[in-house]
Amino acid sequence: MKRIVYGILVLAVLLVGVTFTTKNAQLVELNYYFGVHWENPTVIHAADNAHRWPCTGLLASLAMQARMQRQLLQVRRENRQLEQEVNNLRALPIRDVP
Repeated sequence: MKRIVYGILVLAVLLVGVTFTTKNAQLVELNYYFGVHWENPTVIHAADNAHRWPCTGLLASLAMQARMQRQLLQVRRENRQLEQEVNNLRALPIRDVP
């Protein structure tokens, strides 16, 4: 059942993509520096933007992920030290208090 639903969704997305491509076949000209220009159909630019923004978001989150990994390593190091301290305290002999 799951495969049928996924198959229908894939076909629907493909159908939308094909109809979008056929309806937006006009050319768009992009002008760059030094007289360089590029002319492509609208759908190429739409697909370019569709993958560019998630990639930009991923790159923006890398700094936060690096900071969190560094904090995780620090907390693990502190945890190992505390576990060692607890083990050392458990190894001490118990003294009777009069």
